[in-house]
Amino acid sequence: MIIRASTITEIQQAGAMPELLAAYGRESSIPEFGEVTANFDAYRAMEAAGALHVVGAFAPDLVGLASLLVYDLPHYAGRRICTMESFFVDPKHRAGGTGIRLLRAAEARALELGAMAMMVSAPANGRLATVLPRSGYRETNRVFMRALV
Repeated sequence: MIIRASTITEIQQAGAMPELLAAYGRESSIPEFGEVTANFDAYRAMEAAGALHVVGAFAPDLVGLASLLVYDLPHYAGRRICTMESFFVDPKHRAGGTGIRLLRAAEARALELGAMAMMVSAPANGRLATVLPRSGYRETNRVFMRALV
């Protein structure tokens, strides 16, 4: 298992990406948003702007990824934080600590990018929501959804 910084192009071209995206949709989709369909052009634009950073887990093909948004908080005197936009590990590769290793690598990458904290959202009652508190994370807010269209 190799966990390392990756690019959006590398993630998109990974042979396992279609299956990984489908599994992500089954576990993490939000019904109000519709079917999961990754917009890789938008991801590449965010990456080019320096806002998006990706960490991938490979064994040898892609088995998991963490996408990180790193930015300054203007209402906290410019403190830099990281929000994990997506985090997913293929269910077949979760045994053996792959998810925790990917989480720690994402934290290390965020720290390298100057973030002082990382915020992670998790599907309510999902596996990640049970793992995060055991991994040093505390619940700070709850997210509520209402479709507007």
